[in-house]
Amino acid sequence: MKKYIYIISFITLLILPACDFMDEIPTEWHTPEAAFQLETTYERNINQGYAYIRNGYNRINGAFLDAATNDATATMQNSNIHKLAQGFYNAQSPILNIWNNSYTGIRQTLFTEKYLTEVPLFMNGKTPDDVMVIKREGIAQMRALRAFYELDLLMHYGAYPIIDTYMEISDPRFNTLQRDSFETCINNIVALCDSAAQYLFVKHANFGRMEVGSALAIKAKALVYAASALYNRPGNTNPLVGYVNATPLEVENRWKAAAAALADVINLKNGATNRYALHSNYATLFNASPNNEYIVFYATGKSNGLERRQYPPTLSFTSGGGTVPSQQFVDAFTNVDGTTYTRAAGAAPVYTGRDPRFNMIVGYDGASYGARGTIYTRLGTGGTDDGLNKVKDFSTNTGYYLRKFMDTGINFSVGSPTTTFHLFPFIRLADVLLMYAEAMTQAYGFESDPMSYGLTAKAAVEMVRKRAGFNNATDQYFAGATTKEQQLQKIYDERRIELAFEEARYFDLRRWMKTAELAEPIKGMRIDDNAGNLTYTEITVDNERVFEEKMYFAPIPKNEILVFPALQQNPGW
Repeated sequence: MKKYIYIISFITLLILPACDFMDEIPTEWHTPEAAFQLETTYERNINQGYAYIRNGYNRINGAFLDAATNDATATMQNSNIHKLAQGFYNAQSPILNIWNNSYTGIRQTLFTEKYLTEVPLFMNGKTPDDVMVIKREGIAQMRALRAFYELDLLMHYGAYPIIDTYMEISDPRFNTLQRDSFETCINNIVALCDSAAQYLFVKHANFGRMEVGSALAIKAKALVYAASALYNRPGNTNPLVGYVNATPLEVENRWKAAAAALADVINLKNGATNRYALHSNYATLFNASPNNEYIVFYATGKSNGLERRQYPPTLSFTSGGGTVPSQQFVDAFTNVDGTTYTRAAGAAPVYTGRDPRFNMIVGYDGASYGARGTIYTRLGTGGTDDGLNKVKDFSTNTGYYLRKFMDTGINFSVGSPTTTFHLFPFIRLADVLLMYAEAMTQAYGFESDPMSYGLTAKAAVEMVRKRAGFNNATDQYFAGATTKEQQLQKIYDERRIELAFEEARYFDLRRWMKTAELAEPIKGMRIDDNAGNLTYTEITVDNERVFEEKMYFAPIPKNEILVFPALQQNPGW
């Protein structure tokens, strides 16, 4: 295994390793040795390791990544999210430049692990054994974080250079920096997570810190990717983008390994009860801090910038729009009894009697925004600035708004609007349950539990749907799904709804190799109100979506290739 450290911006860590980087003006200066000796400062660098967990909210010019799938688009004209969806990016302008952020996070974790290991820590009232436990747990947090940053690299680029040692800038091995194989990267993530899980807390006193379940979930998600179709293409000979010449038996065993790892997360105990549980209310899940559904996530202090950007204009007052759902996404919700919703070509959409999550995720004509009232996207009589294309860059261009994640208690019509917590999940229990359902179906079947994990694939999906508001006794969602392919499609469809706008679909469609959906023209709905007479017209919002073979993997930024000429670029870029 290669051992390097990334050079760009590394001087910053050598000079300012111990100051609180979140402060505008550092108030204290310490050498690394001094910082890691002192009870009052050693934890700052542990905290800094979390600073590079990226925020999924508004992450591309005010839009969610899902706006580059067939679930949504963005109201902002000429935005990078449109360029991403339409294929107008390259290695010089990659748009999704996760490379630098991930390696900055990796660099910080390696720095912290080095000095936690080497420097004696003096703490009042603590024995040497107590201090050793504290140090081990801090190191374990850094390893779990490093695994998370590596998983982000893997999801975007495939294989990457594994960096697991803090190195001096003058180290000559920088000159030969190369990517390890995809298989080696998967194994490294697993090894980091297994190492971290030995010393992490099952439940940390500080919400948001890496725990045993965090490490287990990162490992499990990596193993799901390892088993997925994209990385097991028959005849593949490029070790950077997947396994080489994977056999059906090898793929089956990978799904079995993923199922076992996911079961470990689901069944993890905190005393007599499970560590993680589905939050009782889907609508408030994303603002409830803390809660026991979140496993790996981005959290901020209380704010209202998300609502300011994503509210309809009549509620935002100075902004609005942002990411807006597509008609395809609206049509993907089932009926309230779980049967497939079908809308004839040219027919008016039906917004009532649908999946209970529909009202929690989509803002449509006549939708309630709780304390903020009802919004209307129609044009003509009763029209407002929320109407189709009424205000450039702010009003919807599909006829819909994003309702999910919003705290409708926030009122921008008052002088000091309130704020709320916003939690952006990278892995939460519902995600784990649906990945488990996928892995179990692939490995053992839809209604089998031969390893006695305590849950079949079908039962795992039913848990998620029950929380959503479905009655398992009357839910018709699985009716007619008798083949493995049909059952998997039901799991895929459930992921689309449950994990909407959580960046799942962008990567799911790639790993499943169902990317034809990424080239679909984005549809919307125009509603005209003529003195109370409503007419509905399906419109095409974006007919320039493309997907090419090379887009399975993001381009490594060109400037990295220039600095490290041995760093292999992804195919096609």
